Amino acid sequence: AKAGLTAFLSHKINQYELMAVDSGRRNSYTEQELYAGGELAKRQGRFLRYNATGEIGVAGKAIGQFRLNGDIDLNFHLWHDTVTFTGRASVTNTLPSFYIRNYHSTHFWWDDANQEKEFRSRIEGELNVEHWKTNLRAGVENIKNYTYFNAEATPTQHEGNIQVMSAVLNQNFRLGVFHLDNEVSWQKSSNVDVLPLPDLSLYHNFYIETKLAKNVLSLQLGADVRYFTKYKALTYTPAIQQFHLQAQTEGEEGDSRVEIGNYPIINLYANLHLKRTRIFVMMYHVNEGMIGDSNYFLVPHFPINQRLLKLGLSWNFYD
Repeated sequence: AKAGLTAFLSHKINQYELMAVDSGRRNSYTEQELYAGGELAKRQGRFLRYNATGEIGVAGKAIGQFRLNGDIDLNFHLWHDTVTFTGRASVTNTLPSFYIRNYHSTHFWWDDANQEKEFRSRIEGELNVEHWKTNLRAGVENIKNYTYFNAEATPTQHEGNIQVMSAVLNQNFRLGVFHLDNEVSWQKSSNVDVLPLPDLSLYHNFYIETKLAKNVLSLQLGADVRYFTKYKALTYTPAIQQFHLQAQTEGEEGDSRVEIGNYPIINLYANLHLKRTRIFVMMYHVNEGMIGDSNYFLVPHFPINQRLLKLGLSWNFYD
């Protein structure tokens, strides 16, 4: 199949509103962006497919901004199975969003902040073996002028570079009616004080899937578990609806920041599907109170729900 080349222009007009300093009225702000770009793609082919897109800002707030993305798919045979390898790369240089640069409220206020463009470069590879139900993805990203919310819940930028490495393995197993789906994620930040991440995250789902009543009723019974290792996670401020760094003070007991993690969340569930009707029953967080360290937080100071029974019914109506 032949490749195709496309050129384009895009013009964005964005309008925002902010509270005025004295009157309490809302002032309107307009930003315009004009980009020129192109795409080279080969979307059909038995062994090779690729896509490359790029755009650069030529007017308005877009000046100095650009985005480059590319990916390539290779299909080959390995031990009588088809294996797909996908390589991806991206380079972007973009301004933080308007409300990261400007924000007005009763308790939080900033103007013309964080004007440096955030430069990101990433390379990633993905291997997929359909017959084995295996998918492995790994990549590394470098971020310069990383924009984040500090311990005062105001946005700021990190002047240096931060590297993030990651790898994700999805491996599913099946034996008759028994299924076991697994996802293992590993990630590493070069600066955990600015960009904290858990080293390891796990998801496992064990279930039985079968059909009953002369193959009319579909039944799924199972349990899933989610887990991640301890780390000093971002906390949350509802007033600006943003996650931000925890406040850090050094005392006799050391670092005051709260660590979360190292706690599994286990759910039991049943799904039934009969013609147009779906029914589900879930006992959420079934292990609540059964583990000595009841540190069940996904965000510091915001605990997840205790043991909870959920019921659901879905009925599809057709004309």
